[in-house]
Amino acid sequence: MKYADHYDRLITRARGRTLVGYRERHHVVPRCMGGDNSSQNLVYLTGEEHYVAHQLLVKMHPKVRGLAVAAVRMAKQCTGNKAYGWLRRRIAKETSDRFRGKKCAPFSPEHRARMSLVKRGNRHAAGHIRSPEHRAKLSAAMKGNHNGLGVTPSPEKKERLSISQRGRIFSPEHRSKLCAARRARPPHSPETRAKMSAAHRKAA
Repeated sequence: MKYADHYDRLITRARGRTLVGYRERHHVVPRCMGGDNSSQNLVYLTGEEHYVAHQLLVKMHPKVRGLAVAAVRMAKQCTGNKAYGWLRRRIAKETSDRFRGKKCAPFSPEHRARMSLVKRGNRHAAGHIRSPEHRAKLSAAMKGNHNGLGVTPSPEKKERLSISQRGRIFSPEHRSKLCAARRARPPHSPETRAKMSAAHRKAA
C-alpha cells in the first residue's frame, strides 16, 4: 500500500475545504521532523482523519520515534478512528457546555495585592513566611553550595559554566529590567548584611 499517496490525498482534501464544528489542528510535516507552526504547514482535520493521518505517518516513517509516541497517545484515548473521533467530539461538547456563559469571579483587593507581591518576588510580605525549621534546613542545604542542588559543582563544571557566561552582552532593555527587579527587592536586614559581609571576607 502506498501510504504516502493516501496521506497526500487526505491533506489535499483538508486544504480545499472549511470544516464546521469540531476539528483538530494537524501539522502536515510533524514537528518532530522539523515542521513549524506556519499556516502552510497546518490543516484542520476531523477526529477520525487526524487519527488516520498519524497512523499513516508512522507507516511512512517507521524509524521516527516521535511519530510513534504521538500515535500511541492517541490510541490510548480510544481504539479505532471512529471511536476516537466520537470521543473527542463528546469531550469538546461537554467542555464547551460546562463553561458556556460562566464568568470567573473577580479577585478581592486583598487577594490581588498578595498576588502582586508574590510576582515581585516578595514572598515574605505576601504572607509566605517559612518556619524556623524550614529555614534551618534550607541554610544547611545551601552551605558551601553554589548551584542550589545540594552538590558543589566540580572544578570542570565550574569552568564550563564560566566559559558559557563569558562575553554575554545584555540589551539595554534587558539591563533596565534587571535593574528594576533588583530595586524592587526588599532590603536585607542588618543581620543578613553582617553575615554576607563576613562570608565575603572569609572567601577573600
